[in-house]
Amino acid sequence: LVTALAADAGAVTAARVPPLEGLGAASTTAGRRGVGRLGATAGLLLAVGAVLVALLVASRLPGPDTENYDPANPLLAIVASGALAYAALVALGPLLVRPVLAVVGWPLRRLGPLGRLAVGGVDGAIRRAAAVSVVVALGVTLVAGALVGSASLGTLLKRELAGMAPADVAVTARGDGPLPAGLVQRVRGIGELARVVPYRSSPDVRVAGAEVEGLPATDLDLRALATWADFGASAGRLTDAGPGRVVLLRFLAEQAGVRPGDEVTVTRGDRSVRLRVAATMANTPVGAGLLVDPADLDRLGVPAGPTGLLADVAGDDDRARTAAVRALRAAGGQQVGIVVTADDRDELDGRLDALLGVLLSLLGLTVVVAVVGVGTTTALSVVERTRESGLLRAVGMSRRRLGAMLTVEAGLYGVLGAALGLLLAWPYSWLTVAALGQDAPVEFPAGQLVGVVLALAAATALAGLLPARRAARVSPVAALGAGD
Repeated sequence: LVTALAADAGAVTAARVPPLEGLGAASTTAGRRGVGRLGATAGLLLAVGAVLVALLVASRLPGPDTENYDPANPLLAIVASGALAYAALVALGPLLVRPVLAVVGWPLRRLGPLGRLAVGGVDGAIRRAAAVSVVVALGVTLVAGALVGSASLGTLLKRELAGMAPADVAVTARGDGPLPAGLVQRVRGIGELARVVPYRSSPDVRVAGAEVEGLPATDLDLRALATWADFGASAGRLTDAGPGRVVLLRFLAEQAGVRPGDEVTVTRGDRSVRLRVAATMANTPVGAGLLVDPADLDRLGVPAGPTGLLADVAGDDDRARTAAVRALRAAGGQQVGIVVTADDRDELDGRLDALLGVLLSLLGLTVVVAVVGVGTTTALSVVERTRESGLLRAVGMSRRRLGAMLTVEAGLYGVLGAALGLLLAWPYSWLTVAALGQDAPVEFPAGQLVGVVLALAAATALAGLLPARRAARVSPVAALGAGD
């Protein structure tokens, strides 16, 4: 049923061809450039509908204070908007492909006659180019959306893991006291460890206006950690942290009713200090509610001895981690607790990579179908343009250049589809990531997206290589007499 309905448009167009025109030249109908009033009207209505639905979703995106948010309905609305947008692309394809062809074909025109002929060949059958390009665009939109979503969620995962596992190994004192005297120096002498960052933590600190208690304050220096680049602020900037400034857990800041730039009173016992909020974080390391400067902890009367340390293992394999843990146990004995956080981080990373691999494999099937369609279209174009190929051979074009011209044309289908697909993927990827409500930053992996475009151009060019070689083998005399 679907294929029959899809063939209706072509059947109606074929039925309208006058007999004399059909007996004259097969390329005449394919060379028509308009989409008709009905198609243009339908395409514009579909485009307006897609924009309105997308704007509706954008107006209801969750904020940092949104509670009980369900992303199911916004995501369904995004799917509906994307379907309308793709239908509009199908209806308005010839009108949209031509300006895109003018942009992507500009470098080819500068390469000489071969490039100009290739661009002219695609432009001469713009309706066919649009029909093939929109199929390619669908695959590129899905693949690009998956890459953007993966990069965005990957950044969010790194941010979460940086809070949960800021280093490979965490060492804390058993009880509420400090680490054993001299332990930090002994740990720094362990050869299996590459980085050691001690810190102080005090659980008896309160933030004025916040109801939650028991979230400790720590002077852990995030910049000294190897995961510093993975940390991200929900608001403000982590680089503004320093003396007189505090980084708050976002939940704690919401309860206290403060934002970056506001002042907050931090109390411990009978001592209190006024600190300016530098930033807020959704997930702070070592279970802290506040990240403060060591001098501010001194002002609160926190003892000088470190209560914990974070360390990174010099090697990446399990043997190196096992050796590092043994050395830590020998140095600290039964007075400290040791947690290997790197194992949990590696497990989550592996799950994410496996999920992305399966998703891209499934979406890649759409691209494969599009590439096969390009090969079929190129083969049909070669048959219809036999006399044109013979004329080019007759005026002096070699077989190699004729084959190269047709191969470049096939590659242009992929570039056109990739450009249209990226134009669709950019807004919908951003909207989808924002609608998930996970406070994930939208990341566009430029290198991977460029790689998709280049790979698709190469794949479509290869798909057209065989028909191009077949056209180049036809003799000029036989080709010029093919229409008689």
